[in-house]
Amino acid sequence: MHSFSDIYGNALLLRHLQQAVAGGRVSHAYLLTGSAGSGKRLIADTFAKTLQCEAGGTEPCGHCKSCLAFDSGNHPDIVYVRPTKKTLGVDDVREQILEDVSLKQYRYRYKIYIVEQADTMTVQAQNALLKTLEEPPAYAVFLLLAENQTAFLPTILSRTVTLHIRPLPDTMVADYLEKKKGLSPADSAVYAAYAQGSIGQALDLLEDESFQQMRQEILEKLMALPQAKKGEVFLWAKDLEKYKDDLRFLDMMQLWYRDLLYAKRLRSEKDLIQKDKKAEIFRSAVESEGELARKAALIQRARVQLARNANFRLTMEVMLLQLKEN
Repeated sequence: MHSFSDIYGNALLLRHLQQAVAGGRVSHAYLLTGSAGSGKRLIADTFAKTLQCEAGGTEPCGHCKSCLAFDSGNHPDIVYVRPTKKTLGVDDVREQILEDVSLKQYRYRYKIYIVEQADTMTVQAQNALLKTLEEPPAYAVFLLLAENQTAFLPTILSRTVTLHIRPLPDTMVADYLEKKKGLSPADSAVYAAYAQGSIGQALDLLEDESFQQMRQEILEKLMALPQAKKGEVFLWAKDLEKYKDDLRFLDMMQLWYRDLLYAKRLRSEKDLIQKDKKAEIFRSAVESEGELARKAALIQRARVQLARNANFRLTMEVMLLQLKEN
């Protein structure tokens, strides 16, 4: 549990952290940035566990007192800092960090603060933390976890080592789902395609019944769209308003036309992402490659228009009518 060798992807970042441990060059503050579900907390936990491990290696041994304390969730010298409201305010920083950091570690080498949602820190909170980052106790290590690096003051950024967690290739996410979750290759490929390079997001999708229901509905409607009457198209545009705040349905539409294009071009299932729908895909891939590419572009255009605050219902009506055209 919690070893660098078990973490998928971001090999250079992990090597940097392990080399810091091996060479005794651990910085007092790190900023780990990455999208939701990218593994920020997992990497921070593994780094913290390794730093405190009594074996002194570049992987936690898993059986010393420190590792056992970590695994139990009661490590005395690893502190988790979390917002008590929507933002991490100055009171949070004072009460959870500043009033505690002056007290030396309980028994292990470092006192480590893992600050979750650090990019929600207010300006006042960042300024309150700044002095400690400028003159940290020798035993203190801060691991700031954030999605948005631009939320930090330049003075904070200048005093942290920033490490960006990159999205994983879909093939790596799919491999994880097959090996760790026992999914079939076909199902793994589908979930990986929607996970945006994040194992965390893929795991969330596995538990999300609404995602599975949405995908089934969208694909059924797309398959029926060529024969739909104009009135039915308008009704579907109206019905899509329930997904106004969840634009994953556009991803599903684009992926459908992407697979139709590959089926038309290659006549092989090897490069299909949605292999669980291969029969339906080959049956629906009747238009020319150019027409299928045009329709995929129509969905992207609708996405851009919605990002510019276009009327949702009207945008959907126009897009669906154009997708219906042969």
